[in-house]
Amino acid sequence: MEGMSYLAIAYFGMLVAIALWTYTVVQRSRRLSQRIEALEGAITGRFESE
Repeated sequence: MEGMSYLAIAYFGMLVAIALWTYTVVQRSRRLSQRIEALEGAITGRFESE
């Protein structure tokens, strides 16, 4: 049963690692989206004032 415990711990660790990676990718995507929106707003604001 010792080998099965290591396998279960490794599987759980892999699930945690995938969850953390997914969270990181989602956060980066949200930040990038916000930066693009801010850039679009700055460009639109610049052209409207001219």
